[in-house]
Amino acid sequence: MARSVPPPRAPVRLRTWLLAVAALVGIWFVNKPDDKPASVAEQVQAATVLARQCDLDGARSALAVLKSAKAPAAQLKRLQASITSAAATCDKRDKRAQAWEKVVLATGQAFDAGKPEQAATRLAAYVKRWGEDADTIELDARIKVALASRELDTADACLARRDHACMEKSLLAAERYKRPELVARTKAMRASLSQLLERSLLNGETPP
Repeated sequence: MARSVPPPRAPVRLRTWLLAVAALVGIWFVNKPDDKPASVAEQVQAATVLARQCDLDGARSALAVLKSAKAPAAQLKRLQASITSAAATCDKRDKRAQAWEKVVLATGQAFDAGKPEQAATRLAAYVKRWGEDADTIELDARIKVALASRELDTADACLARRDHACMEKSLLAAERYKRPELVARTKAMRASLSQLLERSLLNGETPP
């Protein structure tokens, strides 16, 4: 009796292969190893950046972690030096910011009271201690405008009294501040002074 021969196995279809590959890829993504942990040098660099940004607590925490992990002494020393340097810089920055807030408050009160000279005194003390920056330059300009404007107001009062000497003195004081915002007004006052002098001469008065 002839042996029965099993029917030939059907070839694996392409679709089956693709499904198997997709399944393997999915399994790899689910079970892939975590990213490689940052090296000590990278951790030190990241902590240094935190220190420069004045996040000293974050930098010190990173230093503590590195110490626990027995990081190289040279790396730890470098990070500690960065933190120490940043601490001094950040402390100075904070104190300057606090001092500036006080200056802004004091000068605002001086402006409200019509005493720009007091604002000038406070600002001068701040600049002497902390130096100039864009904010101090802007405030200085405002103060000088206020001081010069007051001198021009005085010149107006002198003009009303027909006081040549008083008017000239106030105009000179205003011009010393060299504020471009007041150039037009100053020129107008100068013209008024000239007219006042002309009228005085025509009336036979002798200007001082």
